[in-house]
Amino acid sequence: MERVIQQVAARFGIDGAVRRLPGERTWNAVVEDVVNGRRAVVKVHAPEDADDVDLENAALEHLAGGPAAGLVPHVLRTPDDVTRVDVDIPAAGGGTATRVGRALSWSDGTTWADGAPTDRAARSAALRSLGRTVAVVDAALAPFEHPHLDRAHRWNLLTAADRLADAAAVTDPDLRALVTDVLTGFAADTLPRLGALPQQAIHNDANEGNVVLGPDGAVTALVDFGDLCRAPRVCGLGVALTYAMADTFSDNASGDPWRAVLPVVEGYHAQAPLSAAEVALLQGLVRARLATSVVMAAVQHAADPGNEYLLVSQAAVRSLLERLCRTGSGDDLLTTYRLREACGLEPVPHARAVRAHLAQLPADALAPVLAAPLADLPRGPYDWSADAVDPARVGIGPYLEDRHVYTSDLFDTGETASDGLPEKRSVHLGVDLFVPAGTPVHAPLDGVVVALADNAAPLDYGPVVVLEHRAPATPEHPDGAPFFTLYGHLSRPSLPRLVLGQHIPAGGVVAEVGDRHENGGWAPHVHLQLLTDLLGLGVDVSGVAARAELAVWESLSPDPNLVLADPRGLRGAAPRSAPEIARERGHHLSPALSLSYAEPLHIVRGEGAYLYDADGRGWLDLVNNVAHVGHCHPRVVAAAAEQQALLNTNTRYLHDAVTTYARRLAATMPDPLSVVFLVNSGSEANDLALRLAYAHTGARDVVVLDHAYHGHLTSIIDISPYKFDAPGGLGKPDRTHVVPMPDAYRGVHRDGDDAGVPAYLRDLDGLLDGIAAAGRRPAAFFAEAIPGTAGQVVLAEGFLAGAYERVRAAGGICVADEVQTGFGRVGTAWWAFEEHGVVPDVVTLGKPIGNGHPIGAVVTTPEVARSFLTGMEYFNTFGGNPVSARVGQAVLDVVVDERLRAHAARLGGRLLADLRAVGERHPLVGDVRGRGLFLGVELVTDRQARTPAGAAASAVVEAVKRRGVLLSSDGPDHNVLKIKPPMVLSDADGDLLVRAVDEALTEAEAQYCFIDD
Repeated sequence: MERVIQQVAARFGIDGAVRRLPGERTWNAVVEDVVNGRRAVVKVHAPEDADDVDLENAALEHLAGGPAAGLVPHVLRTPDDVTRVDVDIPAAGGGTATRVGRALSWSDGTTWADGAPTDRAARSAALRSLGRTVAVVDAALAPFEHPHLDRAHRWNLLTAADRLADAAAVTDPDLRALVTDVLTGFAADTLPRLGALPQQAIHNDANEGNVVLGPDGAVTALVDFGDLCRAPRVCGLGVALTYAMADTFSDNASGDPWRAVLPVVEGYHAQAPLSAAEVALLQGLVRARLATSVVMAAVQHAADPGNEYLLVSQAAVRSLLERLCRTGSGDDLLTTYRLREACGLEPVPHARAVRAHLAQLPADALAPVLAAPLADLPRGPYDWSADAVDPARVGIGPYLEDRHVYTSDLFDTGETASDGLPEKRSVHLGVDLFVPAGTPVHAPLDGVVVALADNAAPLDYGPVVVLEHRAPATPEHPDGAPFFTLYGHLSRPSLPRLVLGQHIPAGGVVAEVGDRHENGGWAPHVHLQLLTDLLGLGVDVSGVAARAELAVWESLSPDPNLVLADPRGLRGAAPRSAPEIARERGHHLSPALSLSYAEPLHIVRGEGAYLYDADGRGWLDLVNNVAHVGHCHPRVVAAAAEQQALLNTNTRYLHDAVTTYARRLAATMPDPLSVVFLVNSGSEANDLALRLAYAHTGARDVVVLDHAYHGHLTSIIDISPYKFDAPGGLGKPDRTHVVPMPDAYRGVHRDGDDAGVPAYLRDLDGLLDGIAAAGRRPAAFFAEAIPGTAGQVVLAEGFLAGAYERVRAAGGICVADEVQTGFGRVGTAWWAFEEHGVVPDVVTLGKPIGNGHPIGAVVTTPEVARSFLTGMEYFNTFGGNPVSARVGQAVLDVVVDERLRAHAARLGGRLLADLRAVGERHPLVGDVRGRGLFLGVELVTDRQARTPAGAAASAVVEAVKRRGVLLSSDGPDHNVLKIKPPMVLSDADGDLLVRAVDEALTEAEAQYCFIDD
């Protein structure tokens, strides 16, 4: 075989050592060409496989030009430009036989079989990347067509039922019976639904030998397209799930196989959203693939007893198939709901209908569960430490309360939690009403007894009863969506009075509350649980859940207050870990919302210049210029709370707080800036400034600085080069005109005779001349005095004054964006534009204006404001509400009373000097700049060429984080460390910052190359 492999390799210009790879029918090997520094996979096929070879090569060449190009091997060609060659080999009976050879590029990495992560978090990440990879590859294959694509293929799940004819090859009678049941069920239930889905080319073989992992454990390639076929795309996901599950449980690992591979579904769905119909097929597809594997291995091994490769993983396959079929061949309901939740769907499809029905019922349509409506009874939280019932009031054990009393093995799930400890079912899914033993328990709605039993084990329900109810009929649920109420911890004499099928009218007595000796050992109470599905478990359905599965269980067990109707609420709060939150975020928040840092922080509170995570660790926050006067400043919090308790409405009513705030805000501005519009954010402020400019000038052309960012609204994206020139941007609109950033460090006019402010102003003159030549004039010039996203750039002295003069002469107005730099951050002035000796026509405010409360403002001149009186009313529902006005006043008060401007000037000046001293010791630092507490440190790999060091900046951000300090990077090349902390930063905090940056630069310089001038 080695000689044949070398012969084929030579035809493709490859010469090197041969290492054999496993294969079912094909001779496979990797050939390492040391001389030319490359490796290739050489495959030699039987001549009857020539059409298959052409199909695979055509598919790979199709993928080479699209989004999956980096995830699959590339087809190599011979010097005469062919993708397969014929080779002659000696035949067994003499003479020669022809075989078909080809060569593919080598995919660097480790196969899943050899290097799958074992750490729980890393494995989940790898599984998620597996789902993404399968989705990307199969999505790229969707338009692919080939004459041989519809070949008969035994591994195509559409033909899985055909394996029934071969089941006799399975020699073990028990295993044969199992696969027969699975494939028969597949043919009857799954296959008809599968056949109704669109079909396309799919890879169809993401097994542990065909999945390649990179150094970080993420999937980097999907190889071996030998099982390529036409089928519904969900079949490709089903195959990937099968092998991932078999690999996970090859050693009889504990836990639920489906929970282990949910990240594969999540990853696939995030890349290629699955429909509910596709999700519903996954369990049947996995069982069918496992059964097919058993039958195919038996058939092939019978034909080729010496090929042990054919039996690879069969022990694990059998074990897993038996495990998945223990409850019969039908789909497991809880697994179905878990799969739906993994795709962001409502886990229980009819749960929404049940909640909607109960939510619209008036309280008096619900019979009291106790002697009177719960809303009329004295109540209080149950005291677990006392472990006794207070007869004077109802003790409440809330819904979704995370209880640490559930510590016994009875509450183990068999899984491992994100902290590495055994996962517990600790979150309460019902409401406990602690009342004296013997208290009657009534049905809130008409119902029928569908389950009852005495769960007498310690810490269990004791006597328990379940009633079934129905929501009104709908087209989706002609008989009404079913739901259930469960009553646990009842008295033992209650049960003999009930029989299955018995009707209990609304208000009828279901049972009485049991005593401690008969209710599982708990203090007397009734556990009331609302359920949308009993999961086929009857009274054994769980009353508590693991925190990681709350999204599923909240759909299965909605809030019981839907039937208890207490306006005070009965919901608790179950705190969840960072991985649990991140998972849910992935389902319900857009991935366009980014997270900071390689390992995101779980922040739960803030104080001053610090953020605190769920473990209580403090993080020095040098990023958050929103918390201007410090996180949760007591005066700001009090102002919001006091006003919220009195009134919050809009500007259509007179309110002293609103007009006082407008006057005080205008008082910080130079004349004639005196008219204030209150809005909700900086983006809204800039959008309104744009409208003011349009109204005042009648023009539509806008001039901005390069790399500027003014907000996220569509109108503002159009004047933000930082966005429209970035990935996903649509490019510069015709009416937007971009002036090069007057950056003294890396600007385009920093060197030579044509340098400095005059050169940038000539560029501006050219833009204005072009607008005039088109018969138009500018509406506005937007600029930050210290552009932030551009890299904390201190504009060259004289540019802003010259620009304002030219724009106004051309008929436009000037807008100062102070969303990041305002409210005394620069130290020497309230507003950064003041340092340039200019007075804008419009000033826009946001971020620090409310210290975290969503406020924005526009301050303009009476002349510009009058132009906005066009007959169209301007109204902003929340802009200028009294709560926001009180918050804004409190921020102004704190800035003044705590002398924060002077503090910013002093501490900012010191930090600027200290960081420059650090920069002198580190060649990675190109420039240190800024004003007050708005500073930037630009990193370069070559000081002379000023080559941006974006990767090094990212490394520094992560390194300072490890030291408890939070920074970010920005700029066009993301190579500028941004320092914009709360204004209450202390001198000790400043020392920590300087020390952390110094140490982090040392780390980065050991990783990244740079040239010291």
